[in-house]
Amino acid sequence: MSAYVYVSYPRKEGATFDIDYYLNTHMKIVDKHWTSYGMKSWTVVQFEEGDPSGMHVQAIMLWESIEAFEKAIEANIPEVMEDVKYYSSEMPLRYYAKVLQQG
Repeated sequence: MSAYVYVSYPRKEGATFDIDYYLNTHMKIVDKHWTSYGMKSWTVVQFEEGDPSGMHVQAIMLWESIEAFEKAIEANIPEVMEDVKYYSSEMPLRYYAKVLQQG
């Protein structure tokens, strides 16, 4: 069963986030390594300042399953996991959910 994974970067006072690096470098690294684990697609959204979620940027990824995502995380691919320091001063929060129905 398909699953969505949300990787969210919080908006905090003093936090830094390089959106150009994230879009043009990091997401290419993610695509390169995680597609083979079952990532089907990804979308990046940026929240407006003052949004009640408290988030700044979020990657929304569609996966073959939650288990496929967990295997990618367990693989602990350094190029993916250690790249965060190059674009964000904050570590992301991760959420995931099974797709029950799509229209």
